[in-house]
Order: sequence, then C-alpha cells, then structure tokens
Amino acid sequence: MAEDLFVHGLQNIGYLLNVIVIPLATIIVGRKLLKEKKATGKLNDIRAIIFFIFFSFSNLVILEFLIGTQFYDVATRAFLSGLFGGSVNEFNLYSLVIGIIASLGLMMVAVANRWDFLQYSSLFFFGGMILLYVFTGFGGLLESYIYFAGAASIFFLYLTAFRVKDNGALALAIFFTIAFGTVIFDVALITGFGVILYNIVILIFSFGWFKPFKQEVVA
Repeated sequence: MAEDLFVHGLQNIGYLLNVIVIPLATIIVGRKLLKEKKATGKLNDIRAIIFFIFFSFSNLVILEFLIGTQFYDVATRAFLSGLFGGSVNEFNLYSLVIGIIASLGLMMVAVANRWDFLQYSSLFFFGGMILLYVFTGFGGLLESYIYFAGAASIFFLYLTAFRVKDNGALALAIFFTIAFGTVIFDVALITGFGVILYNIVILIFSFGWFKPFKQEVVA
C-alpha cells in the first residue's frame, strides 16, 4: 500500500514537472533561437531542431495532462484516451509524436555531421509510413521504426557529441536515453524516476548551465 502511494506520488510529480518544465524549456530555447538569428542573420539548424523536439514533446505532455484531468465525462475521456493512445505499437497521437521526435533526433545527427544527403531522410521515411497507414491501414513497421530510430539517435548523438564536442547533442543524447528508456521499460517506478530525471536534464540545458564542452557546433 505504502509502495503504491509512493509510486503514484512519484508519477504525479513527474506529470506536473512535464507540464511546467517542457513548455518552459521550449520557450527558452525558442527565444535563444530567435535572438541568435537576429544577431547573426542566420538560423542555427542544430538549435532549431532542438526547439522542434522540445515543441513536439510539449504538445505531447500537455495533451496527456489535459486528457488525465477530471474535466470530461466518462465517455469523452474514453474517446480522448483512445485517440491519444499511450503506446508505440499502433498509430495514435502518442506514437505519432514519439516518431517525429525520434526522426528529428536522426535529423540532428545528420545536420551536426554535415551528412547533407541524409538530413531529411528520417522525416521523409516516417512521413511515408504515415501515408501508408492512412491509405492502406498498415502500421506494422511503426514500433520497429520508433525503437530503431530512438536507438540510432541515442548512439549517434553520443558519438557526434564527443566527436565535435557539442553540448546540444550530448544533452539530447542523455534526454533520449532516459525518455526512450521509460518507453521501453514500461514500469511505473522506473518511469516515475525517469520523468523527473529527464526534466532536470532539460531544465539544466535550456538555462545554458549544461556546458561540459566549451564550444558549441554551429550549423
């Protein structure tokens, strides 16, 4: 009983942090992006991708929070919960956003390494999967793609971070490691601690306190 209350409390703290920290980090990164563009006259592609990753994640956590509130009747909440999903084994709002985030992670790797021919390939591939599902109903590749894209993003982000000494890539690698870990290991206690931990990482990075490397890659 006490353990259940602890886990439930941990999850509630995580949900609350998600709704506060992720949108806040999105705003901070967005302001830095616009400020840098105004100062230099060009867009930092790496920072732009990080912004869109945070923006996508913000939408996800806000939707999850709103659906979990008591504002709806039972039938409406059941409909919204079904639409949102909450797993990556079939197409729903949850898996769609997770897929976009994983694809953006691969895109960031390509941009940071200047693999121009691969920059948009992950987004095009995921977009093709969505179209295939819309027109044929086939979504058998979704879960495999998300796990593959997530694992590849984590591996190459760490590799890129230490190769070019980029703080953004390393912060995203740590965030992806924790976030995708909570998706794969769907255990309440692990998820609770994981959510709190990646919120701390995001907060530290967005305020500019995460600087293990003295230089940042400018793309």
